[in-house]
Amino acid sequence: MVERLSFGTLRVWLAARARAAATPDGAQRIAVFLLFIALFAAHLPLVRPLLQNGDAAVYNQQIDDRDLSHRTTHVGYIALGIVFNRLLPFSTDLNMNLMLLIIGVLGLAAVYALTQRLSGSRIAALAVVPLALGLPSQVRGMLLSEVDCVSVAFVALAFACFQRGATLAAGLLFGYSVLVTPLSGPLLVPFLVTAAVQAFARRRGALWQQVQRLWWFGSAALLVYVPPVLLHFQDYVHGPRGILNAPRESFSVSRGLAHSWHSISSELGYALPLYALGALVCLTSRRLWRSGQPALALLLSVAVMAVAGDRFVDVPVQLPNLVLFGMVPAVAFALSRPLLKVGLALLFCACFLNVRASYARVRNDLHNRERDRELCLAIKEQSAPAAPLLVGLAGWGQSRIFERFASSPELPARAVDLHTFLRDQKRWLDPTPAVQIWFFRKVHAGQVARLLPRYSLESRTAGHRKLGVLVAQHE
Repeated sequence: MVERLSFGTLRVWLAARARAAATPDGAQRIAVFLLFIALFAAHLPLVRPLLQNGDAAVYNQQIDDRDLSHRTTHVGYIALGIVFNRLLPFSTDLNMNLMLLIIGVLGLAAVYALTQRLSGSRIAALAVVPLALGLPSQVRGMLLSEVDCVSVAFVALAFACFQRGATLAAGLLFGYSVLVTPLSGPLLVPFLVTAAVQAFARRRGALWQQVQRLWWFGSAALLVYVPPVLLHFQDYVHGPRGILNAPRESFSVSRGLAHSWHSISSELGYALPLYALGALVCLTSRRLWRSGQPALALLLSVAVMAVAGDRFVDVPVQLPNLVLFGMVPAVAFALSRPLLKVGLALLFCACFLNVRASYARVRNDLHNRERDRELCLAIKEQSAPAAPLLVGLAGWGQSRIFERFASSPELPARAVDLHTFLRDQKRWLDPTPAVQIWFFRKVHAGQVARLLPRYSLESRTAGHRKLGVLVAQHE
Protein backbone atom coordinates (compact mmCIF):
# COMPACT_ATOMS: atom_id res chain seq x y z
CA MET A 1 0.00 0.00 0.00
CA VAL A 2 2.78 2.40 1.01
CA GLU A 3 4.76 1.49 -2.10
CA ARG A 4 1.71 2.15 -4.31
CA LEU A 5 1.11 5.46 -2.59
CA SER A 6 4.75 6.47 -2.92
CA PHE A 7 4.87 5.48 -6.59
CA GLY A 8 1.57 7.24 -7.27
CA THR A 9 2.78 10.41 -5.51
CA LEU A 10 6.00 10.35 -7.49
CA ARG A 11 4.09 9.85 -10.75
CA VAL A 12 1.78 12.79 -9.96
CA TRP A 13 4.77 14.99 -9.08
CA LEU A 14 6.62 14.08 -12.28
CA ALA A 15 3.48 14.73 -14.32
CA ALA A 16 3.10 18.14 -12.67
CA ARG A 17 6.76 18.95 -13.40
CA ALA A 18 6.29 17.90 -17.02
CA ARG A 19 3.22 20.14 -17.38
CA ALA A 20 5.11 23.06 -15.80
CA ALA A 21 8.06 22.52 -18.16
CA ALA A 22 5.67 22.46 -21.12
CA THR A 23 4.48 26.02 -20.36
CA PRO A 24 6.40 28.97 -21.87
CA ASP A 25 7.61 29.98 -18.40
CA GLY A 26 8.81 26.45 -17.64
CA ALA A 27 10.62 26.21 -20.97
CA GLN A 28 12.37 29.53 -20.25
CA ARG A 29 13.51 28.25 -16.86
CA ILE A 30 14.96 25.13 -18.44
CA ALA A 31 16.72 27.25 -21.08
CA VAL A 32 18.27 29.47 -18.39
CA PHE A 33 19.37 26.41 -16.41
CA LEU A 34 21.02 24.96 -19.51
CA LEU A 35 22.76 28.30 -20.15
CA PHE A 36 24.41 28.16 -16.72
CA ILE A 37 25.40 24.53 -17.31
CA ALA A 38 26.95 25.66 -20.62
CA LEU A 39 28.75 28.48 -18.80
CA PHE A 40 30.27 25.93 -16.43
CA ALA A 41 31.25 23.61 -19.29
CA ALA A 42 32.81 26.45 -21.31
CA HIS A 43 35.20 27.23 -18.43
CA LEU A 44 36.22 23.62 -17.76
CA PRO A 45 39.08 23.63 -20.34
CA LEU A 46 40.65 26.55 -18.44
CA VAL A 47 40.67 24.74 -15.08
CA ARG A 48 44.14 23.42 -14.23
CA PRO A 49 46.01 22.45 -11.04
CA LEU A 50 47.42 25.95 -10.56
CA LEU A 51 47.54 28.41 -7.67
CA GLN A 52 46.41 32.02 -7.55
CA ASN A 53 48.90 33.15 -4.88
CA GLY A 54 50.85 32.11 -1.82
CA ASP A 55 47.74 32.14 0.37
CA ALA A 56 46.10 29.57 -1.93
CA ALA A 57 49.15 27.32 -1.53
CA VAL A 58 48.88 27.49 2.26
CA TYR A 59 45.11 26.93 2.24
CA ASN A 60 45.46 23.91 -0.04
CA GLN A 61 48.09 22.44 2.25
CA GLN A 62 45.73 22.88 5.21
CA ILE A 63 43.01 21.20 3.18
CA ASP A 64 45.39 18.30 2.46
CA ASP A 65 46.13 18.04 6.18
CA ARG A 66 42.46 18.63 7.16
CA ASP A 67 43.73 21.33 9.49
CA LEU A 68 41.03 23.69 10.77
CA SER A 69 43.09 25.13 13.63
CA HIS A 70 45.22 27.61 11.70
CA ARG A 71 44.19 30.69 9.67
CA THR A 72 40.80 30.29 11.28
CA THR A 73 39.58 33.63 9.91
CA HIS A 74 39.00 31.54 6.77
CA VAL A 75 37.76 28.39 8.50
CA GLY A 76 34.61 28.35 6.35
CA TYR A 77 36.66 28.24 3.17
CA ILE A 78 39.00 25.52 4.44
CA ALA A 79 36.11 23.39 5.75
CA LEU A 80 34.34 23.70 2.40
CA GLY A 81 37.59 22.77 0.64
CA ILE A 82 37.98 19.65 2.78
CA VAL A 83 34.46 18.52 1.81
CA PHE A 84 35.01 19.10 -1.91
CA ASN A 85 38.43 17.47 -1.76
CA ARG A 86 36.82 14.30 -0.46
CA LEU A 87 34.10 14.39 -3.12
CA LEU A 88 36.27 15.16 -6.17
CA PRO A 89 38.79 12.57 -7.43
CA PHE A 90 41.67 14.78 -8.62
CA SER A 91 44.64 16.49 -6.96
CA THR A 92 43.85 19.05 -4.27
CA ASP A 93 44.98 21.98 -6.43
CA LEU A 94 42.69 20.89 -9.28
CA ASN A 95 39.83 20.00 -6.93
CA MET A 96 39.90 23.46 -5.35
CA ASN A 97 39.79 25.19 -8.73
CA LEU A 98 36.85 23.01 -9.75
CA MET A 99 35.15 23.90 -6.47
CA LEU A 100 35.58 27.60 -7.21
CA LEU A 101 34.17 27.21 -10.71
CA ILE A 102 31.09 25.42 -9.35
CA ILE A 103 30.57 27.97 -6.58
CA GLY A 104 31.32 30.89 -8.91
CA VAL A 105 28.63 29.80 -11.38
CA LEU A 106 26.17 29.33 -8.48
CA GLY A 107 26.93 32.88 -7.36
CA LEU A 108 26.20 34.25 -10.85
CA ALA A 109 22.97 32.23 -10.94
CA ALA A 110 21.98 33.86 -7.62
CA VAL A 111 22.57 37.36 -9.02
CA TYR A 112 20.55 36.36 -12.09
CA ALA A 113 17.64 35.19 -9.90
CA LEU A 114 17.78 38.39 -7.86
CA THR A 115 17.79 40.55 -11.00
CA GLN A 116 14.96 38.58 -12.59
CA ARG A 117 12.82 39.13 -9.50
CA LEU A 118 13.45 42.89 -9.46
CA SER A 119 13.18 43.43 -13.22
CA GLY A 120 10.57 40.86 -14.21
CA SER A 121 12.66 40.08 -17.31
CA ARG A 122 14.80 36.99 -17.83
CA ILE A 123 16.56 38.59 -20.82
CA ALA A 124 17.56 41.64 -18.78
CA ALA A 125 18.60 39.41 -15.87
CA LEU A 126 20.94 37.38 -18.08
CA ALA A 127 22.88 40.60 -18.74
CA VAL A 128 24.44 40.27 -15.29
CA VAL A 129 26.52 37.31 -16.52
CA PRO A 130 28.68 39.17 -19.09
CA LEU A 131 28.90 42.13 -16.71
CA ALA A 132 30.33 39.86 -14.01
CA LEU A 133 32.65 38.12 -16.49
CA GLY A 134 34.01 41.53 -17.43
CA LEU A 135 35.49 41.81 -13.93
CA PRO A 136 39.02 40.31 -14.06
CA SER A 137 39.01 39.44 -10.34
CA GLN A 138 35.76 37.48 -10.72
CA VAL A 139 37.03 35.44 -13.67
CA ARG A 140 40.36 34.83 -11.93
CA GLY A 141 38.51 33.79 -8.78
CA MET A 142 36.36 31.29 -10.70
CA LEU A 143 39.45 29.60 -12.19
CA LEU A 144 42.09 29.95 -9.45
CA SER A 145 40.97 29.14 -5.93
CA GLU A 146 40.96 31.77 -3.18
CA VAL A 147 38.43 33.04 -0.67
CA ASP A 148 37.18 36.08 -2.63
CA CYS A 149 34.94 34.29 -5.14
CA VAL A 150 33.44 32.07 -2.42
CA SER A 151 32.54 35.21 -0.45
CA VAL A 152 30.91 36.67 -3.58
CA ALA A 153 28.81 33.55 -4.12
CA PHE A 154 27.59 33.14 -0.53
CA VAL A 155 26.74 36.84 -0.16
CA ALA A 156 24.89 36.77 -3.50
CA LEU A 157 22.97 33.63 -2.51
CA ALA A 158 22.13 35.18 0.86
CA PHE A 159 20.93 38.45 -0.69
CA ALA A 160 18.82 36.60 -3.27
CA CYS A 161 17.18 34.56 -0.50
CA PHE A 162 16.64 37.69 1.59
CA GLN A 163 14.87 39.49 -1.27
CA ARG A 164 12.66 36.46 -1.87
CA GLY A 165 11.60 36.29 1.78
CA ALA A 166 13.68 33.22 2.72
CA THR A 167 15.05 35.02 5.77
CA LEU A 168 16.44 32.06 7.71
CA ALA A 169 18.26 30.66 4.66
CA ALA A 170 19.66 34.13 3.96
CA GLY A 171 20.99 34.38 7.51
CA LEU A 172 22.60 30.94 7.42
CA LEU A 173 24.32 31.72 4.10
CA PHE A 174 25.49 35.13 5.23
CA GLY A 175 26.85 33.75 8.51
CA TYR A 176 28.85 31.21 6.55
CA SER A 177 30.17 33.91 4.21
CA VAL A 178 31.71 35.67 7.23
CA LEU A 179 33.37 32.39 8.21
CA VAL A 180 34.84 32.28 4.70
CA THR A 181 36.36 35.74 5.27
CA PRO A 182 35.67 38.48 7.83
CA LEU A 183 35.61 40.92 4.90
CA SER A 184 32.10 39.65 4.20
CA GLY A 185 30.99 41.37 7.43
CA PRO A 186 30.60 44.91 6.01
CA LEU A 187 28.37 43.41 3.30
CA LEU A 188 25.63 43.36 5.91
CA VAL A 189 24.85 46.90 4.69
CA PRO A 190 22.67 45.91 1.66
CA PHE A 191 20.50 43.72 3.89
CA LEU A 192 19.98 46.48 6.46
CA VAL A 193 19.36 49.23 3.90
CA THR A 194 16.86 47.29 1.79
CA ALA A 195 14.94 46.27 4.90
CA ALA A 196 14.89 49.88 6.16
CA VAL A 197 13.77 51.29 2.80
CA GLN A 198 11.00 48.69 2.50
CA ALA A 199 9.84 49.52 6.02
CA PHE A 200 9.45 53.23 5.29
CA ALA A 201 8.14 52.83 1.73
CA ARG A 202 5.22 50.61 2.66
CA ARG A 203 2.15 51.04 4.86
CA ARG A 204 2.13 51.29 8.65
CA GLY A 205 3.20 48.15 10.47
CA ALA A 206 5.94 47.36 7.94
CA LEU A 207 8.63 48.65 10.31
CA TRP A 208 7.86 45.98 12.91
CA GLN A 209 7.77 43.31 10.20
CA GLN A 210 11.23 44.32 8.97
CA VAL A 211 12.59 44.38 12.53
CA GLN A 212 11.33 40.83 13.03
CA ARG A 213 12.79 39.85 9.69
CA LEU A 214 16.22 41.24 10.59
CA TRP A 215 16.03 39.55 13.98
CA TRP A 216 15.59 36.11 12.40
CA PHE A 217 18.22 36.89 9.77
CA GLY A 218 20.76 37.93 12.41
CA SER A 219 19.94 34.98 14.68
CA ALA A 220 20.47 32.50 11.84
CA ALA A 221 23.74 34.18 10.85
CA LEU A 222 25.06 34.10 14.43
CA LEU A 223 24.00 30.46 14.78
CA VAL A 224 26.43 29.58 11.98
CA TYR A 225 29.14 32.10 12.80
CA VAL A 226 29.56 32.05 16.58
CA PRO A 227 30.31 28.34 17.37
CA PRO A 228 33.41 28.04 15.10
CA VAL A 229 34.69 31.40 16.35
CA LEU A 230 34.32 30.37 19.99
CA LEU A 231 35.97 27.02 19.22
CA HIS A 232 39.00 28.76 17.67
CA PHE A 233 38.77 32.06 19.54
CA GLN A 234 42.47 32.47 20.34
CA ASP A 235 43.67 31.94 16.79
CA TYR A 236 40.68 33.71 15.22
CA VAL A 237 41.20 36.89 17.23
CA HIS A 238 44.82 36.88 18.43
CA GLY A 239 46.58 34.46 16.06
CA PRO A 240 49.25 35.51 13.53
CA ARG A 241 46.50 35.93 10.91
CA GLY A 242 43.71 36.70 13.38
CA ILE A 243 41.40 39.66 12.96
CA LEU A 244 43.58 41.79 15.25
CA ASN A 245 46.93 40.85 13.68
CA ALA A 246 46.22 40.29 9.97
CA PRO A 247 48.64 42.37 7.88
CA ARG A 248 46.84 45.48 6.64
CA GLU A 249 47.63 48.98 5.49
CA SER A 250 47.03 51.94 7.79
CA PHE A 251 44.92 53.81 5.23
CA SER A 252 43.30 57.10 6.15
CA VAL A 253 39.66 57.49 5.14
CA SER A 254 40.62 59.58 2.11
CA ARG A 255 43.27 57.08 1.03
CA GLY A 256 40.88 54.16 1.50
CA LEU A 257 38.30 55.91 -0.67
CA ALA A 258 40.93 56.68 -3.32
CA HIS A 259 42.18 53.09 -3.31
CA SER A 260 38.63 51.74 -3.64
CA TRP A 261 37.88 54.13 -6.50
CA HIS A 262 41.03 53.03 -8.30
CA SER A 263 40.21 49.33 -7.92
CA ILE A 264 36.54 49.84 -8.91
CA SER A 265 37.37 51.87 -12.01
CA SER A 266 40.06 49.36 -12.97
CA GLU A 267 37.64 46.44 -12.64
CA LEU A 268 34.70 48.13 -14.39
CA GLY A 269 36.61 49.73 -17.25
CA TYR A 270 34.22 50.46 -20.13
CA ALA A 271 31.26 49.43 -17.95
CA LEU A 272 31.64 52.40 -15.58
CA PRO A 273 29.23 54.73 -17.50
CA LEU A 274 26.69 51.89 -17.74
CA TYR A 275 26.78 51.31 -13.98
CA ALA A 276 26.50 55.06 -13.27
CA LEU A 277 23.51 55.53 -15.61
CA GLY A 278 21.87 52.36 -14.29
CA ALA A 279 22.20 53.57 -10.71
CA LEU A 280 20.68 56.94 -11.62
CA VAL A 281 17.69 55.29 -13.33
CA CYS A 282 17.13 52.92 -10.40
CA LEU A 283 17.33 55.70 -7.82
CA THR A 284 14.51 57.55 -9.59
CA SER A 285 12.23 54.49 -9.79
CA ARG A 286 9.30 54.48 -7.33
CA ARG A 287 8.85 50.76 -7.88
CA LEU A 288 12.39 50.03 -6.68
CA TRP A 289 11.89 52.14 -3.57
CA ARG A 290 9.06 49.79 -2.64
CA SER A 291 11.42 46.85 -3.33
CA GLY A 292 14.16 48.15 -1.03
CA GLN A 293 16.10 50.30 -3.51
CA PRO A 294 19.05 47.94 -4.16
CA ALA A 295 21.00 50.66 -6.01
CA LEU A 296 21.10 52.83 -2.88
CA ALA A 297 21.92 49.80 -0.72
CA LEU A 298 24.88 48.85 -2.92
CA LEU A 299 26.20 52.41 -3.20
CA LEU A 300 26.22 52.65 0.60
CA SER A 301 27.83 49.21 0.81
CA VAL A 302 30.63 50.34 -1.51
CA ALA A 303 31.21 53.42 0.68
CA VAL A 304 31.23 51.42 3.93
CA MET A 305 33.61 48.83 2.47
CA ALA A 306 35.94 51.61 1.28
CA VAL A 307 36.09 53.09 4.77
CA ALA A 308 35.96 49.94 6.93
CA GLY A 309 37.25 47.10 4.77
CA ASP A 310 39.65 48.42 2.14
CA ARG A 311 42.91 47.95 4.03
CA PHE A 312 44.58 45.39 1.76
CA VAL A 313 46.51 46.39 -1.34
CA ASP A 314 46.15 43.04 -3.13
CA VAL A 315 42.67 41.92 -1.98
CA PRO A 316 39.63 42.76 -4.18
CA VAL A 317 37.44 43.73 -1.22
CA GLN A 318 34.87 45.46 -3.45
CA LEU A 319 34.34 42.41 -5.67
CA PRO A 320 31.09 41.21 -3.99
CA ASN A 321 29.64 44.71 -4.33
CA LEU A 322 30.66 44.93 -7.99
CA VAL A 323 29.18 41.53 -8.89
CA LEU A 324 25.90 42.42 -7.15
CA PHE A 325 25.96 45.86 -8.77
CA GLY A 326 25.61 44.14 -12.15
CA MET A 327 21.90 43.82 -11.44
CA VAL A 328 21.48 47.63 -11.33
CA PRO A 329 21.95 48.40 -15.06
CA ALA A 330 20.01 45.24 -15.94
CA VAL A 331 17.04 46.32 -13.80
CA ALA A 332 17.34 49.88 -15.14
CA PHE A 333 17.07 48.55 -18.70
CA ALA A 334 13.92 46.59 -17.88
CA LEU A 335 12.27 49.63 -16.26
CA SER A 336 13.30 52.26 -18.83
CA ARG A 337 11.44 53.88 -21.69
CA PRO A 338 12.43 52.89 -25.26
CA LEU A 339 14.86 55.76 -25.91
CA LEU A 340 16.75 55.15 -22.68
CA LYS A 341 16.78 51.42 -23.42
CA VAL A 342 18.71 52.17 -26.61
CA GLY A 343 21.35 54.13 -24.69
CA LEU A 344 21.71 51.42 -22.05
CA ALA A 345 21.93 48.75 -24.76
CA LEU A 346 24.72 50.64 -26.55
CA LEU A 347 26.66 51.02 -23.31
CA PHE A 348 26.09 47.33 -22.59
CA CYS A 349 27.57 46.39 -25.98
CA ALA A 350 30.70 48.33 -25.10
CA CYS A 351 31.03 46.14 -22.00
CA PHE A 352 31.89 43.12 -24.13
CA LEU A 353 35.28 44.80 -24.60
CA ASN A 354 35.67 44.28 -20.85
CA VAL A 355 34.91 40.58 -21.21
CA ARG A 356 37.53 40.20 -23.91
CA ALA A 357 40.15 42.11 -21.88
CA SER A 358 39.25 40.21 -18.70
CA TYR A 359 39.78 36.80 -20.28
CA ALA A 360 42.98 37.96 -22.01
CA ARG A 361 44.43 38.97 -18.64
CA VAL A 362 43.36 35.76 -16.94
CA ARG A 363 44.62 33.56 -19.78
CA ASN A 364 47.98 35.30 -19.50
CA ASP A 365 47.98 34.63 -15.74
CA LEU A 366 47.18 30.97 -16.34
CA HIS A 367 49.96 30.70 -18.93
CA ASN A 368 52.54 32.20 -16.55
CA ARG A 369 51.46 29.98 -13.67
CA GLU A 370 51.56 26.92 -15.94
CA ARG A 371 55.16 27.77 -16.86
CA ASP A 372 56.04 28.09 -13.16
CA ARG A 373 54.44 24.72 -12.42
CA GLU A 374 56.33 23.04 -15.30
CA LEU A 375 59.58 24.55 -13.98
CA CYS A 376 58.92 23.23 -10.47
CA LEU A 377 57.97 19.77 -11.74
CA ALA A 378 61.23 19.64 -13.72
CA ILE A 379 63.18 20.66 -10.61
CA LYS A 380 61.43 17.98 -8.57
CA GLU A 381 62.19 15.33 -11.20
CA GLN A 382 65.87 16.31 -11.54
CA SER A 383 66.36 16.54 -7.77
CA ALA A 384 65.10 13.04 -6.96
CA PRO A 385 65.95 11.19 -4.79
CA ALA A 386 67.04 14.37 -2.93
CA ALA A 387 64.66 17.10 -1.80
CA PRO A 388 64.88 20.42 -3.67
CA LEU A 389 65.94 23.55 -1.79
CA LEU A 390 64.85 26.69 -3.66
CA VAL A 391 67.00 29.76 -3.01
CA GLY A 392 66.32 33.37 -3.96
CA LEU A 393 62.65 33.34 -4.97
CA ALA A 394 60.82 36.65 -5.18
CA GLY A 395 59.00 37.03 -1.89
CA TRP A 396 56.69 35.07 0.36
CA GLY A 397 53.99 34.36 -2.23
CA GLN A 398 56.25 32.90 -4.91
CA SER A 399 58.13 30.89 -2.27
CA ARG A 400 54.93 29.20 -1.06
CA ILE A 401 53.74 28.48 -4.61
CA PHE A 402 57.07 27.00 -5.75
CA GLU A 403 57.41 24.97 -2.55
CA ARG A 404 54.03 23.36 -3.17
CA PHE A 405 54.65 22.64 -6.85
CA ALA A 406 58.15 21.22 -6.23
CA SER A 407 57.14 19.06 -3.24
CA SER A 408 56.09 15.45 -3.02
CA PRO A 409 54.72 13.73 0.10
CA GLU A 410 58.07 11.97 0.64
CA LEU A 411 60.32 14.90 -0.32
CA PRO A 412 58.90 18.31 0.67
CA ALA A 413 60.61 21.26 -0.99
CA ARG A 414 61.81 24.26 1.00
CA ALA A 415 62.39 27.86 -0.04
CA VAL A 416 64.77 30.37 1.58
CA ASP A 417 65.91 33.81 0.53
CA LEU A 418 69.45 34.21 -0.80
CA HIS A 419 70.75 36.32 2.09
CA THR A 420 69.58 33.79 4.70
CA PHE A 421 71.07 30.91 2.73
CA LEU A 422 74.49 32.56 2.34
CA ARG A 423 74.56 33.58 6.00
CA ASP A 424 73.69 30.10 7.28
CA GLN A 425 75.19 27.95 4.52
CA LYS A 426 77.12 25.76 6.98
CA ARG A 427 73.88 24.07 7.98
CA TRP A 428 73.64 22.55 4.49
CA LEU A 429 77.00 20.76 4.65
CA ASP A 430 75.36 17.55 5.89
CA PRO A 431 71.60 18.02 5.58
CA THR A 432 69.14 15.33 6.54
CA PRO A 433 67.49 14.38 4.30
CA ALA A 434 69.80 15.11 1.38
CA VAL A 435 69.02 18.22 -0.68
CA GLN A 436 69.74 19.59 -4.11
CA ILE A 437 70.09 23.38 -4.01
CA TRP A 438 68.61 25.45 -6.86
CA PHE A 439 69.42 29.17 -7.20
CA PHE A 440 66.91 31.57 -8.73
CA ARG A 441 69.45 34.38 -8.52
CA LYS A 442 72.95 34.40 -9.92
CA VAL A 443 75.68 33.11 -7.56
CA HIS A 444 79.37 32.44 -8.12
CA ALA A 445 81.68 29.86 -6.61
CA GLY A 446 83.22 32.32 -4.13
CA GLN A 447 79.86 32.94 -2.44
CA VAL A 448 79.34 29.24 -1.72
CA ALA A 449 82.98 28.28 -1.16
CA ARG A 450 82.19 26.65 2.19
CA LEU A 451 79.91 24.16 0.45
CA LEU A 452 82.16 23.24 -2.49
CA PRO A 453 84.00 20.43 -0.66
CA ARG A 454 80.58 18.77 -0.30
CA TYR A 455 78.85 20.02 -3.49
CA SER A 456 79.67 20.89 -7.08
CA LEU A 457 78.19 24.05 -8.62
CA GLU A 458 76.56 23.27 -11.96
CA SER A 459 74.30 24.97 -14.50
CA ARG A 460 71.14 23.06 -15.40
CA THR A 461 68.10 23.71 -17.57
CA ALA A 462 64.74 23.04 -15.94
CA GLY A 463 61.60 23.82 -17.86
CA HIS A 464 62.21 27.14 -19.58
CA ARG A 465 65.05 28.42 -17.34
CA LYS A 466 68.73 27.86 -16.79
CA LEU A 467 69.59 27.81 -13.08
CA GLY A 468 72.65 27.31 -10.93
CA VAL A 469 72.52 24.13 -8.86
CA LEU A 470 74.60 22.77 -5.99
CA VAL A 471 74.70 19.00 -6.40
CA ALA A 472 76.13 16.72 -3.68
CA GLN A 473 79.38 15.10 -4.85
CA HIS A 474 78.23 11.51 -4.29
CA GLU A 475 75.16 11.95 -6.55
